[in-house]
Amino acid sequence: MRTKYTSLLFLIFFTLILFRANSQKAWFKPDTLTVVTAKGQKLVNPWAGGLNASQFLKMHLNNDADEDLVVYDRTNSKVTTFLAAADPSKPAKKTFVHAPYYETLFPSADNWIILADYNGDGLKDLFTSTSLGITVYKQVKVANAWTFKLMQDALYTKGFSGNINLQVSGTDIPGITDIDDDGDLDLLAFDFSGTFIELHQNLSIEKFSVPDSLGNQKAPVFQRNGDCWGNFHKGDNEDFVFGEDCGVASNLGGRVMHAGNSIVLQDLNGDGKKDLLVGHVSNEHISLITNSKAGIVGDFVSFTNIYPTVNPVSMHIFPAAFLEDVDFDGVKDLLIAPSVPSNDVNQTDFKSSGWFYHNAGTTIKPDFKLSQKNFLQDQMLDVGENSAPTFFDIDGDGDLDMLIGTGGTPVAGGFKGSLWLLRNEGTSTEPKFTVESEDYLGLLSALAIYNIKPQWADFNGDGIEDLGFAATSLANLKMEYRYIPNKAAAGVPAQLNIADAVTIIMPSESLTGDSPYFYDTDGDGDLDLLVGKGQGNIYYYTNTGTNKQFTFKLETDAFAGVGISFAGRSPQLAVSDFDLDGLADLATVDHTGNVRIFHGAEWGKWTEREDQFVQINGKGSAVGFGNYLSLAIGDLNGDRKPDLAIGSNSGGIRLLTNVLPVTITGVEPPAAGDFKAYPNPASSHFKILSSKSGDLQVFNLNGQQYLADRSITAFRETEISTSNWPAGLYLVVLQSGETKVVKKIITGR
Repeated sequence: MRTKYTSLLFLIFFTLILFRANSQKAWFKPDTLTVVTAKGQKLVNPWAGGLNASQFLKMHLNNDADEDLVVYDRTNSKVTTFLAAADPSKPAKKTFVHAPYYETLFPSADNWIILADYNGDGLKDLFTSTSLGITVYKQVKVANAWTFKLMQDALYTKGFSGNINLQVSGTDIPGITDIDDDGDLDLLAFDFSGTFIELHQNLSIEKFSVPDSLGNQKAPVFQRNGDCWGNFHKGDNEDFVFGEDCGVASNLGGRVMHAGNSIVLQDLNGDGKKDLLVGHVSNEHISLITNSKAGIVGDFVSFTNIYPTVNPVSMHIFPAAFLEDVDFDGVKDLLIAPSVPSNDVNQTDFKSSGWFYHNAGTTIKPDFKLSQKNFLQDQMLDVGENSAPTFFDIDGDGDLDMLIGTGGTPVAGGFKGSLWLLRNEGTSTEPKFTVESEDYLGLLSALAIYNIKPQWADFNGDGIEDLGFAATSLANLKMEYRYIPNKAAAGVPAQLNIADAVTIIMPSESLTGDSPYFYDTDGDGDLDLLVGKGQGNIYYYTNTGTNKQFTFKLETDAFAGVGISFAGRSPQLAVSDFDLDGLADLATVDHTGNVRIFHGAEWGKWTEREDQFVQINGKGSAVGFGNYLSLAIGDLNGDRKPDLAIGSNSGGIRLLTNVLPVTITGVEPPAAGDFKAYPNPASSHFKILSSKSGDLQVFNLNGQQYLADRSITAFRETEISTSNWPAGLYLVVLQSGETKVVKKIITGR
């Protein structure tokens, strides 16, 4: 007769072989298809990741006739790509559909990107900010595939005192356009005081009769032309002063202006002369500055801050303008978003920060009409900022629901965070989420907190998972941790009341911005603590007390070898058995934008670290998901393999489905006298198959009973739910007559 463990050991051995063989292949693929409904509407791009400070640009991503949409978010240095495609709900109409593959073709960028064809080949190239000034990538296309090739680390210009880097303030968005219509791209940028516009004229056509030269430090093709451009300068507040002699420097005195400007050059009144749309860091409005001359000189004579004249732009800080056709009528529309790296004094609602004005006129004589203030955001999960997901079967129907902690939004009483509830109205194998509440449990009125990071765990040791959450207090700006006891039994809807919340006293060295994660690391029945720190390292504490009285002992300040790292700051953590070897592994996300998994050995002694496992063209790759990320684990499709949800400071969620080439199925029928519990480890449930009938009981290692006298019928598979059990090791006891058989099984979400 085979031993009781033959099938299980074979499964684990086979799994490990596959894992080793596929360590640089795809473990996860982006999920863009799982359905989410909000306010009765099926979202087109639910998992696109959210948007905050958007920069809207168009280029051909695929090979059809329509230009597609590229959005760069300044708050998380992340590109999001959308294909022009048929609207799923209205096939005759076009819309923009999230296509994450193309994001991987873009280089990393800071502050801003501009897509413009500098070499006249019909393909848009990429300009972006760098500490050296401006970096340029050429789009290279071979057959139907394209890439960006680095052409210039820094552009140079001939200034008044020699050849220098063509610098643009990191807070600005320059104008890169053909000002004199000679076929090469010139550059406009405000000086570092934010007062004057500088013109750096491209002399590629004049020198070489072709537009494709970028020059170099010894021989730049850009040249500073004049002391300023347009015969005006930025005044105090939101005004502009005209009649400036741009051939002579002027000391204006007055208050010091702050740099931070955006520039769009476009004929906006149909007179054949290119006007300016200017945003400024200290302004709430977009300024239209009217040009009276065509060509390279430019002479601006008037301005208005009431633009458009109907429903004019009015944002808390630094609105930036973009002109692109986004409603497929062939006419450029107006798009507005705040050009900020973060939420300035928390007065911006990042759920609604992309204003779209439909152009009812023409591109050179527009008639902009405000259409919406949440362009693209209304078709994706976007909680504002700093989304932090977690999974739990909240309604007790056997599938996983999603809870999302939010960074916060401006509301009555200040900037406050809340919990969003997405109820799974599908099944355990095919989830379909509905946004049921944007203030689950009423946290907005009950607590003055923001940056909420939830986690389900058994905080009070009663065998039922409770809802814990870290948050920053508005009162003292310090990090606090609470849990709400779940008073429901396992397998029924959660019973939570914010009035019952219990505060956990965190270690004395805890700081605002820390990311706590609770997990029973030593199997003693109480929760230990991992903390991702702002400076990049991971603190590991064991709990030497109990779940009733937490007492944290610091074991290391560089857990798993993760030490202080500026690039990898603010790691967020989650624990699961990713390689299916029965041992807990660690996943991290941090400021690099990458997900990493530590695995291959027992707790804290991991020998493997994976970061190239997201499926891109069938291969495992390292993918950047933005900045200040969060992480949640859950088996969303019932295949008993952990899937990932990634939140970010842009307020959305990226969903990754586990595609490891391992199938976990039922095992062979038991031989006489045999008794099987599988899969092991278990995720949301395990199954029992026995050759004898009997009664089943389950205990944890502390002797606490989780299942009592469940009847088992011989040769009939019985499923046991573990969705509300804390992760850990359990003893499964089958009493059949006078015979008692014990199995060990590991559960973990």
